[in-house]
Amino acid sequence: MKKVKYIVFSSILALLTACNSSDFEEHEIGSNLIDQSIDVVMLDTFTVESSTVKLDSVTTSGFSTFLLGKYNDPYFGNVKSDFFGQVNLASSLSSRMVNGEKVFVEFDSLVFIMYHEANKLRFVGDTLAEQTLSVHRVTEEFKLPDNKYSYKAHDELAYDDEVLGTKTFIPELTLNSVINPTDDEDPYSDRGGIRIRLDDALGLDIIEKVNSTVDSLNEILEDNVKWLNYFEGIVLKAGDNNSAIFSFQTASGMKMRLYYHDTNSSESGMPRYYDLPVSANNLNFTNHSSDFISDEYSYIQKINDIVDLEDDLSSEETDDLCFLQGGTGLMAKIRIPYIGLLNRMGLTGGILKAELVFSPEEDSYDDDLYPLPYSNFELYYTNEFNGFVSSVLNPNTNSQLSSSFIYDYRYPDESYYTFDVTSYVNNILINGQEYENALLITLPLSTIGNSVERLVIDNDRKSDTRIKLEVTYAVQNN
Repeated sequence: MKKVKYIVFSSILALLTACNSSDFEEHEIGSNLIDQSIDVVMLDTFTVESSTVKLDSVTTSGFSTFLLGKYNDPYFGNVKSDFFGQVNLASSLSSRMVNGEKVFVEFDSLVFIMYHEANKLRFVGDTLAEQTLSVHRVTEEFKLPDNKYSYKAHDELAYDDEVLGTKTFIPELTLNSVINPTDDEDPYSDRGGIRIRLDDALGLDIIEKVNSTVDSLNEILEDNVKWLNYFEGIVLKAGDNNSAIFSFQTASGMKMRLYYHDTNSSESGMPRYYDLPVSANNLNFTNHSSDFISDEYSYIQKINDIVDLEDDLSSEETDDLCFLQGGTGLMAKIRIPYIGLLNRMGLTGGILKAELVFSPEEDSYDDDLYPLPYSNFELYYTNEFNGFVSSVLNPNTNSQLSSSFIYDYRYPDESYYTFDVTSYVNNILINGQEYENALLITLPLSTIGNSVERLVIDNDRKSDTRIKLEVTYAVQNN
C-alpha cells in the first residue's frame, strides 16, 4: 500500500539539494502508483501573496437582463445599480379609420411594466423591507462615442429630476404579485414584476399626437427616429433607503404601456393598449457604483485608491482580505513566488495534482442577505500591469478553467473554492518562473457587468482558511 505523508514545507525547503529537472514527470492520480516504493506527500505551506485589483472598464450594456436597486454592504459600502433604457415604437401608433372617418381616442393611463427574468430572481441584500423605484425621463441621446461599442458601469446620461412615476413595494424571492393580471394579459405575467403608474401629462401628450390632424405630430408616432427625438428613454433609479438589488429582464419583459379607448366608433369605450418596448441592445445599460465606505471596516475605503488597472491594493492593507465584486470589476490577484523550490527537493518524483484553494472570510456572507456567488470563478495569467495575458485552460477540455465550490454539509463554514492548477505548476517547474508571474481570480468576464455577486477572500497567513497552493507530489524511494 502507498504511504501518505504530510510534510511541513517552509523556508527550509530552500536548503534542500537541487535535483535534475529531467526527473520531473506528471502523473494521473492512480496511475503507476500502486507500489510500495512510492510515497505521496502533500505540500500546502507555500507563501501566497494576494491583492485586490480593479477592471478599468466594465461593460454593462447589451444584456437581456439587468440588476436594479441599492443596499448597504458592510464590506463594499453603498452599492447601487440604476438602469438606463431606450423606449422604442413597436410599430406605428396611429388612429384607425372606420368607414373613411378618423377614430379619435381618449387617454386612460400610462404605466411602466417590467418582469423578473425567467425562472429565477437574482438578489443581494434585505428583500423583506420596502423598496422604492422611480422612473425619470432621459434628456440626452443614447449614442455611443466614436470607437466605443458599449456603455460601461461608470457611464450615465442626463435625465430630468422630476419623477415620471414611483412605486414602493416589498419584493418576493419567489415571483412577485405586484403585476395585475386583470389589466396586463401578458405571457410573462406569471413571472411577477413591477407596475408603475406614470404621470398622466406624458400619456395625454402622446394621445394628443394620435388625434392630431397635423402630419408632423402624427409622424412622431410612426417613425422610430422621430419618436426617439421626442422621447429619448428612461432611467430607473433606486430609492435612497432601499436595501436590496434584484433582477429584471428587458425586451418583451419591459415596456411603457399606454391605455386608451375609442370615442366615436361602434367600439367606443372598449379598453385598448399600446406597448413601447425597452429592447435588449447595446444602448441600454446599467450604472453600477459602490462607495466603499463602511462603518464597520474603515480599511475598505482604501479600495477607492484603486484608480487604474495597474494599481494593486495589497491584502496586508485590508486586514488580510481581498475582494471580488461584479459591476465594479474587483478581482483578486494571486502571486505564489516560490513554486520553483519544488525542483530543489532533491528527490525524483512528479506532481499528481496542484490546487489553488481559497475561502470566504467568516461572517462576510449570509444566505439571506449576501449569498455566496452562484457563478464559477475564472482564472487568468497576469503580469506586473495586471493585464489579462491569457486564460488558464482546463487541460482536459482546452477551455477556460473555472472554479469548483466544495460544500461541507457537516460544517458549512468550512466550505471553499478550488482551481485545479496542475498544469500551471508543471509549467513553472519545467520552464521557470518570472518574478511578476501571477494569477487573476475574477467573476466570469462575459457577465461581470451584469452581476453584483461578491466575495471576500481570507488570506490571513495564521488562518486555516488562508489562500493555499496544495500540491500532491509522488516521490520515488531509492
